[in-house]
Amino acid sequence: MRQRKLPNIFFCGDPHGSFDHINEAAREYKPDAMVILGDLQPPAPLEEVLAEALKYTQIWWIPGNHDTDSDEIYDRLWRSKLAGHNLHGRVANVAGLRIAGLGGVFRGQVWMPDGSPNYFCPSTFIRRMGQSNVWRGGLPRRHRSTIFPSVYNSLMHQAADILISHEAPGCHRKGFAALDRLGKSLKVRWYFHGHQHEDRVYGQHLGMTVRGVGYRGIVNLKGEVIVPAQLDPREAAALQSAIDWAQRDELMLVRAVNEKEPAGRPTAHAAAIEAETGVPMAAVDGALTVRSANLPVERKEYLPTRVIGFAPEATMAEHEVALGREVAKLAPGGRWKPKAEEYAAKKNRPRRGRFERYGKFRRSKNGGRSGGRGGSQKNG
Repeated sequence: MRQRKLPNIFFCGDPHGSFDHINEAAREYKPDAMVILGDLQPPAPLEEVLAEALKYTQIWWIPGNHDTDSDEIYDRLWRSKLAGHNLHGRVANVAGLRIAGLGGVFRGQVWMPDGSPNYFCPSTFIRRMGQSNVWRGGLPRRHRSTIFPSVYNSLMHQAADILISHEAPGCHRKGFAALDRLGKSLKVRWYFHGHQHEDRVYGQHLGMTVRGVGYRGIVNLKGEVIVPAQLDPREAAALQSAIDWAQRDELMLVRAVNEKEPAGRPTAHAAAIEAETGVPMAAVDGALTVRSANLPVERKEYLPTRVIGFAPEATMAEHEVALGREVAKLAPGGRWKPKAEEYAAKKNRPRRGRFERYGKFRRSKNGGRSGGRGGSQKNG
């Protein structure tokens, strides 16, 4: 039997108001379809900002958490001519493949998996919140990008080839196992997500090929990069700050001689470094340590001094790797991963237990009461 040729579908990471790269990719490659993974924030009605792309392909999308930030952004999506191509909460045939969409984010006021939901569907939320909070006859605008259990459960009973979501699945540090279960229930082969602004190739995860598409990046169905992802300008500023901080503390050290020296007695290496850098050094158990360092740049109290150690034969490449690790620990976006054993322990810890403990904390704080099903939570 001859294998069916797969359609050429592009998946676009969070545009956050910029669509030139999508129009250009559509014009150059003419894919069968392009799917945007949330946080569009168009500066004009969607069909206008993507007018060039629509000449060559069809556009589909799901909302992100920032697509309900204002009335203007909301109307440019939900009242645009492409409103019917919103895949949130349904399965649609796109270029011959069934794509299931789950837009928006989980919010604790409604539902934070794997905890019990406060509200099952929009109608119960509306009944409890009161008429003063109604927006345009229904949900508050912000919660129109909130994932409700009713929408999730509806998708659980369907089938699809591809699942797209704004939130990340469980293979991401900030992802949700509930989305893993959704993908398995839908029996999808491919899973694409946005939101985290990270270009991530997960490979096979629970029988699905999972791909995270970065900020303003574009990949195809095979996961191949069409347009490289960018670094979020806000994260770029924070990353530069982290780099500046790491570099000002950077000390090119050499390991002390193998023979152990008495504590506090400088070795030949320590003496050389002390003379060159002006930083007092000491040898403790055969390893160099900093006795005290008067850094020329003021630091925030919560940031500790970091020292990057090297053997004499260390290369510049090894130095850059070590510096990169230190910077990544301070960088935004969750790019730094904990040690393997810490990650495994966190992964194996049941999430429901964490929510149960949080519930006990709330009850104790409120004198035995949890504050009601609709109580505001910190992560909402």
